[in-house]
Amino acid sequence: MKKNIWKAAVLSLLAVLIMSGCATTVRVQTEQMPALDTSGIRRIAIMPFGTGANTGRLHREMSQYITSVATRQIQQIGHFTLVSPAEIDRLLRNNQSIEGHVDALFSGQISYINVNERSFLEQRRTRDGRVYSVTVFIREADIGFNYYFSRARDGSIIGPVFKRGSASSRGDSSAQLRTAEQLLRGIVDDQLRLLHREIAPHTVTETRRIARGPSGDRLLRSEMNIAHAQVRAGDYRAAINTYLDIFQRHGNITAVLNASFLLEALGDVRAAANLLSAVLAETGSAEVRDALDRQNRILLNQAAVAREFGQTLTGAERIAAHASDEVRRVLPHGARLYIINNAVNDRSLAYDVIDNMSSIFIRSGVNLVERQNIDLILAEKNLQFSGFVSDADIMSIGNLAGANTAVIVSMTGTGAARRLQLRVLDLERGVPVFISDTGEAWRL
Repeated sequence: MKKNIWKAAVLSLLAVLIMSGCATTVRVQTEQMPALDTSGIRRIAIMPFGTGANTGRLHREMSQYITSVATRQIQQIGHFTLVSPAEIDRLLRNNQSIEGHVDALFSGQISYINVNERSFLEQRRTRDGRVYSVTVFIREADIGFNYYFSRARDGSIIGPVFKRGSASSRGDSSAQLRTAEQLLRGIVDDQLRLLHREIAPHTVTETRRIARGPSGDRLLRSEMNIAHAQVRAGDYRAAINTYLDIFQRHGNITAVLNASFLLEALGDVRAAANLLSAVLAETGSAEVRDALDRQNRILLNQAAVAREFGQTLTGAERIAAHASDEVRRVLPHGARLYIINNAVNDRSLAYDVIDNMSSIFIRSGVNLVERQNIDLILAEKNLQFSGFVSDADIMSIGNLAGANTAVIVSMTGTGAARRLQLRVLDLERGVPVFISDTGEAWRL
């Protein structure tokens, strides 16, 4: 009897190990912003990298090599249109504007190159134990360089990004060692391997684990296994329906999380987030909250990529998307807001931004005070918003309209220096909770 119990326990343990070792995962593609703010930059010229104060042969060769590697990497990205650096150089030498030809120049400079060689005696043993000495040769190299963009419009610098690395070669004779050029080229290749992630929007592949979930309920376990088999077979839609049915009948959190992960794998992160948002309101599950937070971060990245690098957005649409993201970050729970055009100049443009923001807020489920309600209150008080309005008036009107948050839109500057200025005012406390900066993202 004891022997049978022991055998059953071992088989059970083996089953658990096999199940955990064969965990099912699905792949999810997520859009990511580049490390550098290269929004608005499409036409670039890749200029030769500088050698710094040192103009020796090794510095010149590595300058050419870094330039060629960067050019090859940027061509493979497919995001930028490359303009001849020779043409840009000609324009600059003739003191002509390059703004009509490129959006920015890509360049950099070598900071340092060090190459050291050394040797030492090393004791070794033969198979029969005899000790003998060998001279070991080592060649070491390290290099540091940077790269950056300079905007053609105003010469502003984006970056620089600093890269540095080292490599070495070891052998029993100096002839066996890799040359300094080979070592340095290997470092450059490695340092520029992820250049695409630093300068252009890109896609990253992540994995989601489809869990079976612990259960003593035989029926639930059986249904989860059916859904799991559908996932393994690649029938994600059927598996989603099965998991959602399991959640409806059993309230199993693992099932609804699996369904949301499969929606992500199908590219519908918004549907996944909407599903988990409803489940979170119903259950308050910490696991659901964590998954929803991650999905919301993905959606923010997607919106940022579309806003900064999309080809179809107008200036008002791009700014409205950015402004809406920033406002939603600071909105209190149960926010009810109204948006006020407080611009003295360019009021029609400000209204375009406000209309786009209102549309985004409504789609996102944010409660807005209708503009006509504000107009009625203003008419009763014989007031009108036709320029600068004090915070005291804004608070008074907002409170009468039942709002607890005001988004105040205005404009600063003109031409290429024109920017949207945004403030978010907490009407209950009478304090601002967000003020936009003068960064490139707010330029109209």
